[in-house]
Amino acid sequence: MKRILSLASAASLLVGLIAAAPTPAGAVDPTRGYNGICTGADALTGVTVVIDFQELNGNGGVAAPTITRCSPNASPGTARTGIKALQDAGIGVTGTAQWGLGFVCRLENRPSSTESIPRTGNPTYKEACVVTPPANAYWSYWHADGAGTTWTYSSFGALNRNVVPGGFEGWSFSLNRSASTNPVPRVTPRNPAVSPSAPTVGLSVNDLDRKITLGQSTSSTWTSTNSTSVTAYAVAPTTGGGSWSGALAVPGGTRTITPTAPGTCTYTVRAVGPQGTVYATAQLTVQ
Repeated sequence: MKRILSLASAASLLVGLIAAAPTPAGAVDPTRGYNGICTGADALTGVTVVIDFQELNGNGGVAAPTITRCSPNASPGTARTGIKALQDAGIGVTGTAQWGLGFVCRLENRPSSTESIPRTGNPTYKEACVVTPPANAYWSYWHADGAGTTWTYSSFGALNRNVVPGGFEGWSFSLNRSASTNPVPRVTPRNPAVSPSAPTVGLSVNDLDRKITLGQSTSSTWTSTNSTSVTAYAVAPTTGGGSWSGALAVPGGTRTITPTAPGTCTYTVRAVGPQGTVYATAQLTVQ
């Protein structure tokens, strides 16, 4: 169920956004995460976040060097969304008044509310973060499992997608591009600690805010690599979450979920490959 903020709340947020002055990018929270890719105990439990400002670097005289930062997982083994990974890395993230963090509007206060973004047809455009940013001036979202060198464009928002431990989360500002020419982050997403043949699996609930009303249905999507089997492993609590068991398609697919009771349900998927077994979870709140 998509939740829209009240007019008063939207207006309040808009005032705060417009009042924000441009600040240099890269002023991340030093108490959270650390610079560089995840290493040591975080190598296979954390996720590396890359923020590539692309054409925003130097726009309006504001420097914006690419950020590469480890986002440690304080509770290894538990799932985190792409938004939570940004926050755990100390990256400032702002959503929109209409959708909250369902759509990322600013990262490290860029683009700021006062800088002109030279969009085609509107060279003085300023981003107010009220509704969804335009298709030719927005933060494109990418991910990688850490085992290779290629980024994959995410078909889900960061609030709907769980990160892959040991992998990479990428954000790249797309200006006057198309779906086929969106620029990938200019950092190679390779984690030396990740085996190229190790299995990976991800699970997402395909609803903007991961909330539905009892009686409604939604769907879940899973993806995997280097797996020979994928299973709808468990749902907690064991009753109320609807049907979630049995073999799933390899390497990925989509299944409808129809919960039968209110509450928060946690769905778990398991992938098995020649080099091990991995799990991923996703949550859905039924009101």
